[in-house]
Order: sequence, then structure tokens, then C-alpha cells
Amino acid sequence: MNLNVIDGNLLKELLIAGGHSLGMHKSEVDSLNVFPVPDGDTGTNMNLTMTSAVNEVKKVTDNKASSMVKALSLGSLMGARGNSGVILSQLFRGFSKVLEKKDTFTPVDFANGLNEGVKTAYKAVLKPVEGTILTVSKGAAKAALIEAQKGGNLVEVIEKALEQGEKTLKQTPEMLPVLKQAGVVDAGGKGLLVIYEGWLKYLKGEEITYTKTDENFESFVDEHPTDPKDIEFAYCTEFIITGNNLDPDKVRDDLIKFGLSDSLLSVGTDEMVKVHVHTNNPGKALEYGVGLGNLQGIKIDNMLIQSENFGKDKEEIKGPQKDVGVVAVASGEGLKNIMMSMGVDHVIEGGQTMNPSTEDFLKAIEKVNAKSIILLPNNSNIILAAEQAEKIAPIPVKVVRSKTIPQGIAALLNYQSEGIDLEQLHSVMQDAISSVKSGQVTFAVRDSKYDNLDIKEGNILGIAENKIEVIGENVTDTTLELLEKLINDDSEIVTLFSGVEVTTEQGEQLVEIISEKFDHVEVELHSGGQPLYYYLISVE
Repeated sequence: MNLNVIDGNLLKELLIAGGHSLGMHKSEVDSLNVFPVPDGDTGTNMNLTMTSAVNEVKKVTDNKASSMVKALSLGSLMGARGNSGVILSQLFRGFSKVLEKKDTFTPVDFANGLNEGVKTAYKAVLKPVEGTILTVSKGAAKAALIEAQKGGNLVEVIEKALEQGEKTLKQTPEMLPVLKQAGVVDAGGKGLLVIYEGWLKYLKGEEITYTKTDENFESFVDEHPTDPKDIEFAYCTEFIITGNNLDPDKVRDDLIKFGLSDSLLSVGTDEMVKVHVHTNNPGKALEYGVGLGNLQGIKIDNMLIQSENFGKDKEEIKGPQKDVGVVAVASGEGLKNIMMSMGVDHVIEGGQTMNPSTEDFLKAIEKVNAKSIILLPNNSNIILAAEQAEKIAPIPVKVVRSKTIPQGIAALLNYQSEGIDLEQLHSVMQDAISSVKSGQVTFAVRDSKYDNLDIKEGNILGIAENKIEVIGENVTDTTLELLEKLINDDSEIVTLFSGVEVTTEQGEQLVEIISEKFDHVEVELHSGGQPLYYYLISVE
């Protein structure tokens, strides 16, 4: 094994090993989340992102590093989930830029790739915060470059990166007081170093054991019609075009001109475009792609045969085309119905513990019959993935940065599908989210210390504007105490969205108590059906 000249196959094995290592430690990374609430999913999000990247890399059949990094960049982008997953995808994207034209590379190239990844990740975050995965990646990358420039081989370079990364990780509680109070290091930074550990173990010939999970991530999985006679286009065709000066929009427009428009999706960058289309002539699509560059990741499925085996109904686009459609994220049948009644075209099942990926947003956009789309992530940990989808979507898209369900609903109160352009509507809906205060009532999943509060596993937690404000022993008292912090003299309407564990009787009794205690506000109760959170609260 030459550790001074690295080829594509060695890079592939490194990436697979890093993914295995992260899969083994994802629960450990999850446990480092600062909030002791049941949504500590940093490790899970990074693992799903890494799984998507590795799945793409495994499809590469040649031995070129350039092919591997292009697959790595696309797979991590499409699978990016949560803030940590998006940042990881950007680290890989920058890394790939350095190696994208190389068949083989050196330890110096590798270290330069790590540093370019840091620059790309910092640019992707609106307000970079030190003491996070960004800081850890920066320290590790600098150490790697210093070692590489001294003549170190790949093992030595990764060893130095890991050594400095661990030192930086230990310092993160000093950079972020919230980490120090909780007694943990940064979860994202830990997840990144777990990947590096996998790389190093592979190079040293050490065994990497990991726990297999039920998570299965495949790119562009279709839901095919049950009845074969409903299938107009038999072949589900996917491929990746790599080249120079590519234009995903032009690819899409050209394929439409060729009559290839059913379930068409063309996304990517100027050097890599992924195409998905249903057609009776897959050769025609592939011939077009060959004219633009090299093809990889070719996948053709006969849906007539698949429909007999799987019998899945394809979601059909209904109704006339809108000027502006809406895709929102929510978990719970009640919340989904409320949003659909307010004009949302498609609800992605997700939220706490279930952060949708960039690809989930792109697939949802594809299902909406609209000229442009508003995305409502309704969770602070989903915003970055939505913004990645905004950048590469095949039609104009804008993200309203809603961090909670109440903010999303406040935005929807100002939504109209016609007679207003996308930019103006986005501005109106974005402004609307500032008019509402958000609260959440949930439970602690572990002992913790947060903001000088001693929290025990099983405590009921009242969260106001993403800050733990109340620790209680029962749901009703905690909710009332939380409302005292949210309601003031100017408050007019309090809306409660009850979770799946709250009975109708319990909800109605709480409304009566609130109405008596805060007699100047109007109180509304809706069944949200969300898991994990007893109540989501909106105060207007």
C-alpha cells in the first residue's frame, strides 16, 4: 500500500471505513447533544449523510480519485440531514474540489482538500460559531497540512489531524459556555473525529467493527403505481453526468425537448449533474448524457416488473398549476392536516429526531404542481438542508427560516398562491414569523446541567424560544409555568397543539385552567399528534 501516492480504490476504502466507524459510534455522538431532550440526533444525521455518500462512492467502478470525490460530493449533498450533516457535506464538497481532476493524489493534496473543505463549510453557515464541528475541522486540517508539508505520509498526516482534532474538541467547552454547563464536548466535532479514526484504523490494518442499523438510504427511490396498466413510461432511468460547464437547468430543458419529461429531475453543479427520468427509451437519455461528458451511476429499472413485486402507489400531482406552492415539514397527523388546510401542497414527515435530507426536499418539490416553491422547515436543525435544496432545485425556491411549528403556521397565515411573486411572498412570510412566541413541553432523556439548571432524567421540561426555562414533575404544572414566561399584557391568542400522548380530556382541562389563569387571552386547542412533545405552544 503506497501511502504517498493514493488512488481511487484506496480513497474508496477509506471513506467506507469512516462510514463504518461513524455507524458504530452514532449513539455516542447523539448522547453529546446539549439539550437533554429526545431529539439528540447529531450522530444519526451525520451517519445518514455519510451513508448516502458511501452508497454513491460504492457505485464507482474505475480507480480514479476524481470519480470517487465526485460521487462523495453528490452523495453527501443529497443525503445531508440536520445542521451537522449539511456541514459534513460541505467539508466533503470542499475536499472534492481539490481532487476533482486527479487520478491519484499525495498526502499534501489530501491535506489541502481538508483545508478547502473547512473554507467551504464556513461559507455555507450564515453565522459560523466557534466551538463546533467547524472549529474542530479547522484545527485538524491545519495540523494535517503542516505534517504533509514536512513530508509525512498519509498515515502520519491523518494521525496529526486526529491528534489536533482531539485537542481542539476538548477545548470546545471553553469556547461555548453551553457545552461547559452541560458537561459535554461538541457532538458534531466528535462525529467528524470518529470518521477520521475509521480512516486511520483502516490504514493501520486494524479491524473496524460496527453495529448494523435498519437505516437504508437509496438515492431517488421511486414509488411506482400498483397497476401495470397505469404505467405510461416503463423505465426509471438514473445517471450522473460529469464534465465541465454543465448546466442542470439546460439538461432538464433539453430532455423535455426530447420528450423526456415524466418525473424528470436534473440537479447538481457545473461539474456534476444527476438525472432522474421515466421513459420508454432510456438509451435516448443516456446518449444525450454522453454528449455532455462522462456517465456514471447508471441505473435503469423496469417499473412494469417492479410494480408486480412492490405495488407502491405513485403520488399524482393534482389540481391546476400554482404560481407559488408550499412544502412544509411536520410530524403528526394533526399538524399535517392543519398545514394542508392552510394551503400546503406537500408535508414531509419529519421534525425532532427525523430531520429530512436535502434529497427529501428535492423529491417533495418534484411532487408539487407549481412554478415556484416556498419551503417551511419548521425546525432550526432542518434549515440548512432546506437551503441546500433551494440552491440546486430545478425551479425557483425560497426558504422561510421557520424554527418551530408555530412560526411555520404564522407564516402560512400570510401565504397566497397567486397574484404575488416568490420574492415578495417570501419576504412577507419571513416577517410574519417574528409575530409569534414558541413554546414546547417535553421530557428529559438524561441527567444534565443546562444554564445552571440541574436536570434529571424524566423531568418535564418547558422550552421557550429554544431555551429551557422550566423544570417540572408533571405536564400540566410545567405547561402553566412556561406560559407565565410566554404570556404578557400584549398577548391575545394562545394556541396549544397536543401531542400523541395527550388525551382529549387532558387537553380540554388544561384549556379551562389557562382561560381562568390568563383571562385576557383567547385559548385554542388542536390535536397535533406529534410524538415526544406533549404540547407545542404558540403565543400571539
